[in-house]
Amino acid sequence: MKILEVNKYAYLRRGAERHFLDVIDLLRRNGHQVSVFSMDYKREGFERDAKYQVSYVGYNDNDSTLLQRLVGVGRLFWSFEARRKMKALLCDNAPDIVHLHNIYHQLSPSILGPIKSAGIPIMMTVHDYNLISPDKDAYYPEVGKRYYKFLFMRKYRFGKRLLLVLKKYWEEWMGFYEKDIDIYIVPSLYVKNVLMQAGIKETQIIVIPHFIAKQPGEISSLVTKGTKKYALYGGSISKEKGVDTLIRIFEVLRIPLILAGECENNFTVPRSKYVTFLGKQTKEQMEVLMQDASCIVSGSILPETFGLLALEAGSFGKPFFGFLTGAFREIITDGENGYLASDEKMLQQYLQDFFEGKCTFSASMIQKQADDTFGEIAYLKHLEEVSHLLIDQK
Repeated sequence: MKILEVNKYAYLRRGAERHFLDVIDLLRRNGHQVSVFSMDYKREGFERDAKYQVSYVGYNDNDSTLLQRLVGVGRLFWSFEARRKMKALLCDNAPDIVHLHNIYHQLSPSILGPIKSAGIPIMMTVHDYNLISPDKDAYYPEVGKRYYKFLFMRKYRFGKRLLLVLKKYWEEWMGFYEKDIDIYIVPSLYVKNVLMQAGIKETQIIVIPHFIAKQPGEISSLVTKGTKKYALYGGSISKEKGVDTLIRIFEVLRIPLILAGECENNFTVPRSKYVTFLGKQTKEQMEVLMQDASCIVSGSILPETFGLLALEAGSFGKPFFGFLTGAFREIITDGENGYLASDEKMLQQYLQDFFEGKCTFSASMIQKQADDTFGEIAYLKHLEEVSHLLIDQK
């Protein structure tokens, strides 16, 4: 097949981008012809075809200029540039199907019309809650489609909340996603249920869990007893992701914690004897950190749509410790490949017991379970089936 993969970022940034890049690699390794549509960005490892890439915009002082931020506000609603370049790409490459990921804000739904007009089916992987909520991090049943109620939420500055609410009303009024998306691919049953609660038809939703892209070197079959020197967290370094909670816990436990990722939303990692902040790491660096870690941890209490960090922990035979939230419960089984806590005190106790050797895990069993459940072959088969079904219907 000729597949067009679309995401606002085409470099390794967060979980959505990791999955996006892994899907591209998986499809190409299995004989499919893949083209990419995204924003342009001067970054190592960025896949680009400058002829079609949309100019970069951002919303933070540390990643964009004032002009880029102003243009970015307009892109919340529409982008003539993105629409024009999408038309050019479709004309030159003529894909059989388009696979969208995150297009919100930086690319805008302006790209959907040309795809639909060309008679090309569209499937969309849902990575967050932007589709059904003004807030990407959560869906609020008390808000629902009465988006103005989000203005009274205690999150973000009022100006940002207002823009997000206006964007949702614009999308709702125009019916972009309702009219143009053929199938929504969700990574968990949890997300499927949330989308249905928000009014999306069950017949438009298919569950295909994310996958383990590549297996690391063979894991020792010895039982993991917490004998390594540190716990590892990788991803967005922010209060929203509960990093402040992890820091508190590990300072109390006096156990080393390594944080790997970029600070976001003005979060500052405090000086601590037990916390090491490494900043953004390459994929290879992260693999080394995971191989050497005792366990992988998360402090997020957000309704996580999947939890790639938990999946990666399993692929390296490492137990995962986090909170009982979102889709984590579809990946983690207490006592088998980690523990999920209902509150901070419980999470601290689980970690203390682990590092004191009171609970043990088999690294080889954790890795086998992850591979059996979330292997790339199963993901590829399901994605190909959905793609062929949509192409045949067209």
